Amino acid sequence: MQKHYDKITEAGAEVLGISTDDLRGAESIVSKARPEFPILYSSKNNDVPISYNVFDLHGDGLASASVFVIDTNGNIAWESIGDSPAHQVPGEDVLEALSSLEG
Repeated sequence: MQKHYDKITEAGAEVLGISTDDLRGAESIVSKARPEFPILYSSKNNDVPISYNVFDLHGDGLASASVFVIDTNGNIAWESIGDSPAHQVPGEDVLEALSSLEG
């Protein structure tokens, strides 16, 4: 997402990362990646990933790596839910989903 962050925000969208990792584990990842978007940590409260049905899909007690595009009405317009713990969503896919909202 970081690589495409400027294009995503130019499309009128915002990126928020949500991690169920504890701060110690996630801290090193964030320090290496240096994302421009906020990362929210919910290791003590899994309500958000549970509400999106992405918690513990792989039996690891974590949220699955997933991306949701929420439209201006608050509805999920597009989603990519991780099919494995190593799931990555290309920024191009998010940009394509955002462009489909415009038309």
